[in-house]
Amino acid sequence: MLEIQVTAHQPLALGIRPVGTAPAPTRLYIPGSVLRGALAAAWIADYGLPTKVPADQRREFIALFEGDVSYGPLFATGSQVVPLSVLRCKYRTCVTVVDEAFNNTEGEPRCACGPLVPGRGEVEFTKSAARGLVTQSTHLQIDDARGVAEESLLFTRRALTHRDAEGAERTFHGCITPGSELPDRAAGWLAGARRLRLGGRRGTSGAVTYTPRPAVAVPPATGRRVALRLTAPTILTDPSGLPLDLADHQSVQAALDDELAPLLGGARVIAVERVWARRERVGGWHAASRLPKPVELAISAGSVLVLGFGQPPDPDGLVTLMGRGIGLRRNEGFGALETATTAWEQPLEPAASTATDQDQDQAPDAEAYAHRLFDTGHGAWFIDNLRPYVQELAARPDARHIGLLERPRLRRLAPDEREVLTTMLLYAPVEVLDHTLGILAVLVRGLMEKETLRP
Repeated sequence: MLEIQVTAHQPLALGIRPVGTAPAPTRLYIPGSVLRGALAAAWIADYGLPTKVPADQRREFIALFEGDVSYGPLFATGSQVVPLSVLRCKYRTCVTVVDEAFNNTEGEPRCACGPLVPGRGEVEFTKSAARGLVTQSTHLQIDDARGVAEESLLFTRRALTHRDAEGAERTFHGCITPGSELPDRAAGWLAGARRLRLGGRRGTSGAVTYTPRPAVAVPPATGRRVALRLTAPTILTDPSGLPLDLADHQSVQAALDDELAPLLGGARVIAVERVWARRERVGGWHAASRLPKPVELAISAGSVLVLGFGQPPDPDGLVTLMGRGIGLRRNEGFGALETATTAWEQPLEPAASTATDQDQDQAPDAEAYAHRLFDTGHGAWFIDNLRPYVQELAARPDARHIGLLERPRLRRLAPDEREVLTTMLLYAPVEVLDHTLGILAVLVRGLMEKETLRP
């Protein structure tokens, strides 16, 4: 297995088919199919078209890109797929996380802020890494005869930025699993570092450095109860080739047992205990033939299947399973997964490294700020008027000012209140301000509920 690191030098247009006239959106990760296509283009640039090279090189190309090599998705540092089985605070004002796949408590899970809502299987970034994620640009082609944009060639495209919140080039991580039939020369080519172009608009975006290295396999925990968390769309079929009915647990158990038992040291799947899943249609474009690929009904990333085994699977077999994936078209980036025997945990925010000790002493935490804003009696007003300032700072971190305190609404603030708010506006990190607004919204909502219930 190869551990892959991709360092972006330009924005990445990892497009999704737009709806109507809306701007073409972008994915927030690099699908395995995109990495596979970029490597295929690099191979052709090195050796030529597969139809015009010697037979042995043509076989190498087929083994690399049409064989049993599995190309997994690449996720940026500070991002992760949130499983559908995970419940979190609806308002994100607390860190309550409940993974129903490993939750043995009775009753409906709740937190102090209100209801818990399930994850949607989407790629999410930590708050500190989510600033300035997407850039937007408009593209057009002018018709020389008429002097206007040609039909269907005026559009707006979004792209994933190539720099993180600290200004460093964004890095993505994933893995590629060479198949057992891959020739040595092809395996050596795959393990070589090189420059690639990923996604669309490759003339002006998509430049990355591809750096592979042998992965150090760390066997995961094992047990009789293992959760499969899908990190890419997965195509599972029944013996007749039709999409697998996930509501029929016996059919799912039989299909997975046939596929997994040889990989997991003979451990048999004896039950499918629970399933959290969504469906989507996946297709693609075959560049060599210039034809669309067949559209399949797939299980979406973020779906979770909890399997019961007759005996704990072999840990090394679980490593093999995570590198290989499950289902069809794995060489096109489908079927990637992670295994787990414990509940999912929310990744921790990295410690801030740019604030000075003096700034940290001056800036209380978000909860203290929220209570100070609430105590002024203008809590609802701050929710409406502080949000644009936070959005401005997210786009321009150097745009600090205290113009908010000059509003007529705040002319009667006490000197100590004005001093605390000045410190908050000038020194508090954007993520602290954002968290402050969330807590303040809970406080204001609680006050409104009390006023409603008062006789």
